[in-house]
Amino acid sequence: MRLTDLKPLPRHDITSTATPSGPRGKVYLRTLGCPKNEADGSALVRHLEAAGWEVVDDPAHADAEIVNTCGFIEQTKVESLDAIFEAVERKNGGPRRLIVTGCLAQRYPQQLAGQIEGLDAIVGFNRPELVEQALRAPRANGAPACWVEKPDAVYREHTTHWTFDARHPAPLSAYVKVGDGCDNACRFCAIPLIRGRLRSRSPEAIVAEVSALVEHGSREIILVSQDTTSWGLDLPDHPGLDTLLERLNDIPGDFWIRVMYAHPAFLREEHIAAIGACEKVVPYLDMPLQHISDRMLRIMNRHTTRQETQAKIDALRRVRPGITLRTTFIIGHPGETTSDFEELLAFAADNAFERMGGFTYSAEEGTPAARFRGRVRAAVARERLERLNDAYDRWSSAQSVDRIGSRIRCLIERRLDDGSWEGRGPFDAPDIDGRVILPATDRITPGFHPVLIRRADGVDLHAVSAEKPAPLVLEKTP
Repeated sequence: MRLTDLKPLPRHDITSTATPSGPRGKVYLRTLGCPKNEADGSALVRHLEAAGWEVVDDPAHADAEIVNTCGFIEQTKVESLDAIFEAVERKNGGPRRLIVTGCLAQRYPQQLAGQIEGLDAIVGFNRPELVEQALRAPRANGAPACWVEKPDAVYREHTTHWTFDARHPAPLSAYVKVGDGCDNACRFCAIPLIRGRLRSRSPEAIVAEVSALVEHGSREIILVSQDTTSWGLDLPDHPGLDTLLERLNDIPGDFWIRVMYAHPAFLREEHIAAIGACEKVVPYLDMPLQHISDRMLRIMNRHTTRQETQAKIDALRRVRPGITLRTTFIIGHPGETTSDFEELLAFAADNAFERMGGFTYSAEEGTPAARFRGRVRAAVARERLERLNDAYDRWSSAQSVDRIGSRIRCLIERRLDDGSWEGRGPFDAPDIDGRVILPATDRITPGFHPVLIRRADGVDLHAVSAEKPAPLVLEKTP
């Protein structure tokens, strides 16, 4: 299949008349894309397990397979399509059931149904109950069932009807979605087309979910949304992120809170104050800037300026000394000049963001930017991105070396195949940032532990347990 064949559909409801039947079994779930999709995947796992399904880690042992897709940019579409075709090959005409859900399914259901053989059902995003129903429905005979709703109609309010036990424990690190959709209308972004307008979850539902997770063993709560700083604007009385952080901070238990996807235009003084005052909120904030040239910010419709953004960065570092700021930049957006990029590069270096990512612009059908003139040649965009990444590698490696000899609180998550332990400090989010590695000889268990940083390797750190005195032997990597 060519991605150019995947054109967006007019919004309409597609339903199935199939009724649940058949025994439950083993399910393999593969989730692609961003932490927001991970949050949807985690909710789906909990729903399936509560309904009696066994979620397994190996597709070879599964009776059914679910691919939770991403459709944000061209690269993630390709990755999602590859995952679907791999699942089709595993199915290979046998009894295995195959369901596709997530953003790609939401945006292109009829194209997927018409061009990929072997699918049993296509389900839109955020509907775990429909995925579970699709697993139990009679097998597709011909075209798969398509259960996709208009995005603004999809509103899932978590409840406390989860069961956690030794067989189904709460995750040590848990994504908690505070809302869905977005009203910001950035001109390059397809998310409003896929996910619809802002729909905040109630504070009561979020507090209930976090309380249940912490009570049953979660030690990190990661708040995600398309824009966490806009949370509550659509709710009665318009509560802000600051009030939510304060309520979560009051939940009993030993855990920390991480905030992702803060839009710089809507990060307010009271949000910054709460990040500084709430002791359970780690000194870390993910704030995708996308660009910094005032000219490009206007073209992108980012609702902010360079001066306003710098003031907020300075305020964050002032109220929370040592805070790690993660950001993301889009390189090669239509209209970007050499001068715009050089300004971005200098700004990133001046602020020395502790964690930073970048990607080249992807023209997404249906977005205003896809119709803009002034396209940047792909080779030029790639060269600019390489320069940005090279600069980041230099200053982030120096920052890691500066941590050598320090003692930090580390969340140890798992034991690796070689026996060593892997965890993260407060300055690293899962999967996208660095790791802390401890030797196999350290006798520890998953959870919080004090560690001594001994060596740096890029953004990864090597440490030893500091729960008992350890000799200070430091190794600096050039």
